Amino acid sequence: MLCTFLFRHNVFIFTSPSTLPLDRDRIRSFLAKEDRYGHEVDNIKVNLRSKDLSWELAEMLRREGHRAKGTAANLKYRQDHEGWQFHLYPDISHRYIAARSGAAYYGWSGNVGVKGYGTAVILGTTVTDAALEPTEPIPDKGSFCDRCKLCYKACAVGMFDNKEETSVTLGGVTFTHAARRDYLLCFFCCGGFTGLARSGKWSTWSPGRFALPADNERLLQELARAVELYNRRPPVPGGFMHPALENYKQSISCGNCQLVCWGDREETRENVKLLHGSGCVLQKPDGELVVLPPNEAEATFNAMDPDHRSLYC
Repeated sequence: MLCTFLFRHNVFIFTSPSTLPLDRDRIRSFLAKEDRYGHEVDNIKVNLRSKDLSWELAEMLRREGHRAKGTAANLKYRQDHEGWQFHLYPDISHRYIAARSGAAYYGWSGNVGVKGYGTAVILGTTVTDAALEPTEPIPDKGSFCDRCKLCYKACAVGMFDNKEETSVTLGGVTFTHAARRDYLLCFFCCGGFTGLARSGKWSTWSPGRFALPADNERLLQELARAVELYNRRPPVPGGFMHPALENYKQSISCGNCQLVCWGDREETRENVKLLHGSGCVLQKPDGELVVLPPNEAEATFNAMDPDHRSLYC
């Protein structure tokens, strides 16, 4: 998909060359707690393919005599302000560009997606000064999102609201999605530090069981404690080095608000059902991840050696 968004000051045109789907079979195995690693491999592969397409398009444009640069699909953040690790502002927002250029549409979760695929996609962007014809955003009637808000039920920590909205205006066009409670909640959960849902009846692939305070300052203190404990846990196979924290190797354990939405309410409902019935993850002292029904998981966790148990709560 090739869509363009003309920058307001006519300096550059942002080109959104790719909206690549993630493997649905691997997503369902991931949500059902049958296989974590398969989705992680696919996720990394699709991110790298998106980056490659971005750079290949930039090379094509340069051969035509234009300035152009490819961008990373993920894990590239602006480091020009203090405490950037707690904000993780990207050097370029693929979501903003995709929404404004018509490559994708905002869903309730704040992820963007397309009809037929929902939000289980990876975006890519190329920046160029080529005089391309701008494309308009997808009209409301063309949205994949019908505000079913099933994505809200997929977030273990309730990072975004199920009623309140927020908005962003891009190039004179306003887009709305769910209001965020606190981005630190997402860092806590998608970062793998905690995973137990507020109901206690299911978890992400993280064995963490932290009680998350509502106060932002206390939440930040708890996150700092969780990071230190995370680095003392037995390693999980796979993973990748994250640029936000030194020596921090992250394994994909969540991303559920993005993964459950396939742009079809019944398919999405099935994905949430799989997630909610998938059980709870614990980690043994030897590093093995085990999945147990919620009551059994709680009893097993409470019976663990206190020193080991302290790494997760």
